Amino acid sequence: MLKKDGHTHIPNLIDHKNNDNLDDLIERAISLGFKEYTIAATAPLPDESNVNRSQLGLTSDDLTTYKLEVDRVADKYQNQILIKRAFEINYFSDYENQMRRFLRSQAEWVDEVILSVHFMPDDTGILRRIDDNAEIISRYFAKTLTTPQVFYQRYFALMAQSVEAIIGVNKPIRIADFGIIKRFQQTLNLPDFDDSIYKQIGDIFQMMATRDYQLEINAAGFNDVGYGDTYPALDVAASAFDMGIDVVYSSHAQSVSEVGQFFNEIEEVIK
Repeated sequence: MLKKDGHTHIPNLIDHKNNDNLDDLIERAISLGFKEYTIAATAPLPDESNVNRSQLGLTSDDLTTYKLEVDRVADKYQNQILIKRAFEINYFSDYENQMRRFLRSQAEWVDEVILSVHFMPDDTGILRRIDDNAEIISRYFAKTLTTPQVFYQRYFALMAQSVEAIIGVNKPIRIADFGIIKRFQQTLNLPDFDDSIYKQIGDIFQMMATRDYQLEINAAGFNDVGYGDTYPALDVAASAFDMGIDVVYSSHAQSVSEVGQFFNEIEEVIK
């Protein structure tokens, strides 16, 4: 198996309090034996009033800085590690045209596309980020949470739509943060998925296999208090692997200490 980290970040691009240096992260990855290293910033969000913008994607100014920085390290370390240029795209079912326009505008630069669902309509229809904190979920999704399996079902319905969407560029597509809806499961005392949800997951994996989409296995979930597993969970990722889906390890590293985190535990599932 190629030792690859499929989703990392530039430490201080948006979080200016982070003093770690991108070069240090890459040199740590090289020292750990990684051969490929994907850097993926979050693409600009749709500029629409009904998206709660508690966490922003790149601005137009950030976009230029981001691309120059990735190009710089790709050139600097080209003889030691292959740097992949990527964007993480937040999928919004109403804004697929904007998604395609953005990706087409970046088609000559980008190597990979990482697709995720982090926003869902709350009880009033406002699109809210579902992995910010438990308070947002309990406050704005209170009605939906009275039937937790419906809460899960709506999330995976959006995941299915993201897989079915026409992306508009001929690049490797990787589905990220699969199952992030479970991040606050213990905090909110939510049940496990029932059989109907696992059926949804299986159907999504079948669609992914047909399209030759990759699945990211996000190690950062091990650090989430009240969760403590990968996204998707290790057993779910293993089932995707058994279906022939290319499962790619991702650290989501934003600091030197996070580079390669939990790789050995995850390697046992996907090697």
